[in-house]
Amino acid sequence: MRIKNISLKNFRLLNDISLNFEDDITLIVGKNNTGKTSFLEAVKIFTSGDAKLSFEDFSQSCYSVFREVYKKYMDSIQEGISDADKEALEKEIQNTIPKVELAIEFEYLKATDSLIELSEFITDLDDARNDATVLISYESKNSLALLSAFHNRKDTTVELIQYLKEYSGIYYRPICYALDKTTHFKREIEGNFRDKIKKIVTFEDIKALRILDDKKGDRNNTLALGFSKYYNERDKTDGNVEALEKSLKDVAKDLKEKYNIVLRKILDDLKTFGASTPVIIPDITISSEFNSEAVIKNNIKYYYKQDEIDLPESYNGLGYSNLIYMILELASFIERFRNAKEEKISEFLTVLVEEPEAHMHPQMQQVFISQIKGLLKDAKKENILIQLVITSHSSHILSEAGIDEEKGFNRIRYFNKIDSKIETQDFNALKIKDDKKTFRFLKQYLTLHKSDLFFSDKVILVEGTTERMLLPQMIKKVAPCLQNEYVTILEVGGAYTHKFKEILDFIKVKTLIITDIDSVDSVKGERCAVGDGTKGEITSNETLKQWIPAKDNISDLISVDEKDKIENDLIRVAYQTSENAVVGRSFEEAFIICNKTLILSTVATASGDKAAKNEFSLMRTKTAETITNDSPFDLAPESSKVKTNFAFDIMSFQEDLFGEWNVPHYIKEGLEWLAGMCLVPIKKAEA
Repeated sequence: MRIKNISLKNFRLLNDISLNFEDDITLIVGKNNTGKTSFLEAVKIFTSGDAKLSFEDFSQSCYSVFREVYKKYMDSIQEGISDADKEALEKEIQNTIPKVELAIEFEYLKATDSLIELSEFITDLDDARNDATVLISYESKNSLALLSAFHNRKDTTVELIQYLKEYSGIYYRPICYALDKTTHFKREIEGNFRDKIKKIVTFEDIKALRILDDKKGDRNNTLALGFSKYYNERDKTDGNVEALEKSLKDVAKDLKEKYNIVLRKILDDLKTFGASTPVIIPDITISSEFNSEAVIKNNIKYYYKQDEIDLPESYNGLGYSNLIYMILELASFIERFRNAKEEKISEFLTVLVEEPEAHMHPQMQQVFISQIKGLLKDAKKENILIQLVITSHSSHILSEAGIDEEKGFNRIRYFNKIDSKIETQDFNALKIKDDKKTFRFLKQYLTLHKSDLFFSDKVILVEGTTERMLLPQMIKKVAPCLQNEYVTILEVGGAYTHKFKEILDFIKVKTLIITDIDSVDSVKGERCAVGDGTKGEITSNETLKQWIPAKDNISDLISVDEKDKIENDLIRVAYQTSENAVVGRSFEEAFIICNKTLILSTVATASGDKAAKNEFSLMRTKTAETITNDSPFDLAPESSKVKTNFAFDIMSFQEDLFGEWNVPHYIKEGLEWLAGMCLVPIKKAEA
């Protein structure tokens, strides 16, 4: 038995989402403020009852619906309404007024799973069905009474939404239904529905402890907390546990005798204090009691083993403490299931882990996932079924837990905000051409170069080291507002960029691809100057040929319309275009073309004239006449080493002395497109 899907409606940012669960690990990733934490909170609130829903938990998109419902109610009052129509109106309003809903779909195996606890939620006994859905709805129990109360409020200055914030809790309550996902039939569940759900699945959560303090005298005692929880779940019939409990009882008995001897005088004195007064002080006796869990938590000190002396827990980093704490938490949950011999706790366990990467460096994050996988594997051997749901902003955890040789990207659930609406992408639906080969490349690349694109506001793919090194400066020059966004720059090479096509389309992140036109002779296939394309030059760039704009001929690439460089308004390619009536073949050529005047300039200084060309090791040996007459193709560097040196020269160029260098036009256009609306000047208000 397992959870197949959880859907959520009208909860905070999550208007309507549906999340499929994997058998083992489901990894939720995405940009900040896309509702990942809210999803876990909703599951805990609806199933545990530790916290209550409030009006603030309704999505803001519900506010207009509340107003529409109230308008319908007012229209019916003004027009007059019969008792029969009132009943129909009440039903309509009850169905229309917003609710916060959480639906948990279970999937079971008829041959092996016990359906005793789940049976109340099964709505169809068809042999072809093996599902049951629990719907928990935070809904109004009397919508007409709620609207009437607002209509008759004493303070008429209070608006509807403000009124609902104050008083909706009187009328709203959680109600549980057995839901048939096929017919949408639902049957209300009587009694304590949360207890009934707990007999099917136990939800536990693990939160990384951000309140940890690694200063001397730390009182959080993370290890003590973790070990005491683990001990509390141990089998109390175990011989070692029984021996420990007996020892504590013997110590308590011995201490009781000694306490009474040491404190006898003050006890006798207390008896005489009230002898001649109306106040009678009751007799006091002393006992000594040791709770084993409390002893482990409060009285045992944990040390890290060192060569000569052992160091206290607080002397080690927060990452170590967090790592051990979270592993102990999961081990404690498993131990509880393992030792539930007489009465099963529930059919299986679902653990919600929120951002475990806190305080951990990348290697430790990978160790955490590795240890977690090991615990799940061992538990499964004992028929303890566990589904783990992790939210994370860590590219390392994504690489370790979300990208798998066997499952591919299928464990990943991507939360994204599109047009102010939160959407989720299930990577089981991702289809990649040449699946095995492309996946192998993506897995290697994303593991080695991180998976930051899953957490970015925008992405820039560049072909070479030069562009990657210079992009921060180019962004500052032509699109400075991008500095305020989380923009990931990935160096992928022109021959491999197209392999990102499906995954970028899938996650719908705005992406700029900066690449080279890479002209080659159509007959010999040798690199050549771009020219005007009349000699039949073609591109060797796979991205331009296979993806955007899907053209081979240089003449076609030069003359292509702007719209043909953009796919789905989300992905744009930028390659060399005509600048000063010349088209460069590479970034270096384009840079020389648009900065030729600057490179040829000379500035008078106190120590003599200084030539800007000498700032570039590539140009230092060339005369001004040669630079003027030679084509950019002949001037540009060819080897990767010389290209890297050229990039360093640009980065260290003395702009305060010679003037600012210009960003090649094709990159400027691309960055401005990526920046979008933030570049649009704000109109000044008219006087």
